[in-house]
Amino acid sequence: MPDKRFYKGLYGTNSIEFAKGLINVHPFGEIGRQYDGQVKLHAHNNLFQIFLVEQGTTVLYHAAAETTIEGPALITVPKNYEHGFLHQGEVSGWIISLSDTVLEHMLQREAEVVYTLDNIYLFTLSSDFPEAMAVRHTIQKCVQEYNQQNPGRLLMLHYLVGQLLVQLFRLSIGSGKQVMGADNVSKIYFRRFQQLIKEEHSYKKGVEAYACQLHISAGHLSRVCRSIAGKSPKDILIDYFITEAQLALADVEKSVSEVCFALGFDDPAYFTRLFKKRTGLTPMAFRKQIGVKHT
Repeated sequence: MPDKRFYKGLYGTNSIEFAKGLINVHPFGEIGRQYDGQVKLHAHNNLFQIFLVEQGTTVLYHAAAETTIEGPALITVPKNYEHGFLHQGEVSGWIISLSDTVLEHMLQREAEVVYTLDNIYLFTLSSDFPEAMAVRHTIQKCVQEYNQQNPGRLLMLHYLVGQLLVQLFRLSIGSGKQVMGADNVSKIYFRRFQQLIKEEHSYKKGVEAYACQLHISAGHLSRVCRSIAGKSPKDILIDYFITEAQLALADVEKSVSEVCFALGFDDPAYFTRLFKKRTGLTPMAFRKQIGVKHT
């Protein structure tokens, strides 16, 4: 079986601009027009995506199956799930892409929400389904806020994303159609690996120690991570701690060294080099970019 095709950005790209490090909004159908209406099977290991199909008909491909969707409809696709589209003529709507790591950080006390949304769901929209129509309205507010530069824009987006996730969670345990999401052994190992990283919360612990804790070999853990996320276990560790560092650096009360040691890095110079390699900025330059001035 061929390896999954992963993109770090939207289909065909490996970068994405997030407002507040959290949300990106893009017109649905625009990407398909660039590829003769076809968006081939692919996955993202860093995005939770919501597709609002306002008008038109498209075919959703997921794994070896397909589902015909007529707008208006909602589709949720979590990270690591293969999906693609074949548009039947003109389609319109919106793609809401959320940074998965930051999303999980937002919901760290609501693990049930994260686990429930870790499936592909399909919701049809109609006037006799008010809960789904409420989600549509929240998405439209996200789009409006994202595209305008109103005062308090980032704070409002953060609020709207939280509202959107809760609404989707409640829909998912109610009237949603789960298109795909059956757990398998590899997915269980992968999710447990992610949980252990969060519980340990220290960069000192290595891949071999995590594999031992999972009662599998380091090679087995590597195969699990590459098959599900398209990354090595080490890259997953680094991505987690760089994201945690970005969140911690937003706290004006902490110095760069304090952030470094709190996350289990022994050497501030190594931490700075790794941070710059992953983000393109030093920790101090990152702070300057987000407007944090440490005294």
